[in-house]
Amino acid sequence: MKYETAKLEDLCTIKTGAPIGRAKKAADAENALDARVLIPRAMSGGSILEEELVTERVGGVKEDFFTKKGDVIIKLSTPHDSIYIDEDHEGILVTSFGMILRVKKGKPLSMRYLSMFLNHPRTLSSLQASSTGMSAGMTVLKRRTIAAVSVPLLPMEQQESLADLYFTVNARNHEYLKLIGLGEELVASQLSEILGKE
Repeated sequence: MKYETAKLEDLCTIKTGAPIGRAKKAADAENALDARVLIPRAMSGGSILEEELVTERVGGVKEDFFTKKGDVIIKLSTPHDSIYIDEDHEGILVTSFGMILRVKKGKPLSMRYLSMFLNHPRTLSSLQASSTGMSAGMTVLKRRTIAAVSVPLLPMEQQESLADLYFTVNARNHEYLKLIGLGEELVASQLSEILGKE
């Protein structure tokens, strides 16, 4: 099948998140607020982990650093997870560990599809190979690497269909992982209770 491709920088604006240290120092300002903050461990498997979001008192943060429906956030550190922002996750402060991708007006791109594409193993492998090293084996993506990602521009209907499939499977996988975790906790609890009686 033939399809066009476009560089991510031609499809989206790309903005690094806010420096959280500076925002916390400005928390004494009149416009300070308590904000939900997206931190690296709150992104996993293409989803936001609600229990990992933190609240910080911040000030002097521009509105552009807060999530809007339709954004895609990509984690700059390993693993390079990407998440799609739905209406339940608007207004979360993105810090400098991540980049905010916003589709440019008139571009033929579903952001849900983009999230799926960025989380695809082949794309992740390519990003990993292009990232630069830091301490303790961690690698970090640069803006130019993200900007140069080549995105296949499938017909919009096909983009949406693939995104629907991805998000359905992803939600099911998260439920399975929860059930596995509960099962492991049950076994450990029963064993501890039995061993404790001896």
